[in-house]
Amino acid sequence: MNRHRTSDAGLTIIEILISLVVFAVVALVVFAAFGLGLRATALAGNMQTATSLAEESLARLAASPCGSSFDSALPPLSDRPDLARYRRDVSAARVSGADVSAACAAVGQ
Repeated sequence: MNRHRTSDAGLTIIEILISLVVFAVVALVVFAAFGLGLRATALAGNMQTATSLAEESLARLAASPCGSSFDSALPPLSDRPDLARYRRDVSAARVSGADVSAACAAVGQ
């Protein structure tokens, strides 16, 4: 008499391979999303640094006495090595025929 078992007691190799493939696909998607999140965070940090440097330059120009900021350049960023990849240029040109002292007096009132 041959008795065939109607219920399987374990998993077949095909079932194990299929479950490993499904697990690998899910893990790949999760790790890819994690990498994109890290990249977006780094980009946002770089954008914040660049914005802060620009706001600092504008604040320095606005806070200086009228006309004096045109004569001196902003100091370099050499004291912060982490900012070495950013370049900060500020320039202003005098308008010919305009009386700067009269404009400064009007702004100061």
